[in-house]
Amino acid sequence: MAHGGDGPAASEAGKSFDSLYAVNPQQALVIEAQKMKTFKKRVDDLLIALDGSEAAPTRMGGGRLSRAQLGAAEFGEAQFLYESYTVVHDELEKLSKALGAQIEGMGLAVHSSRVGYDNVDQDIRDRMKAINAEVESLYDRERDPFVEAAPKGKKADKEAGF
Repeated sequence: MAHGGDGPAASEAGKSFDSLYAVNPQQALVIEAQKMKTFKKRVDDLLIALDGSEAAPTRMGGGRLSRAQLGAAEFGEAQFLYESYTVVHDELEKLSKALGAQIEGMGLAVHSSRVGYDNVDQDIRDRMKAINAEVESLYDRERDPFVEAAPKGKKADKEAGF
């Protein structure tokens, strides 16, 4: 969403979302959910491609050469490459999991906006809270480029109760 003041400038997509949200908040959520689904599919496709490549952890770890065949222990580049790949792969898996939870949450939010939160079953409310907790557990504040623009402390949502 658009930021004012000293914070980071909003992207054109952010401005468009704000404009649509001002006119039709329900449709804005539907569009954002679709964008997230598209992005998650790209991340999942990347994971599939990495898993099927020669750079897959199982192929690198149990690959054609053993660590000893690459040279002395001082030759850390091979180990560094393997460890770097593992970190990237793990982070992509976390991203996919977080996106999946956020997409599910957006779907539930759209449903709630259609029927009204008071008309949402308790199991859906509980699922929304669980999704929120899952997404928060995957969030790393130190890696967020917009952390200064974000509120310092979490305030409870008065309408949703969490």
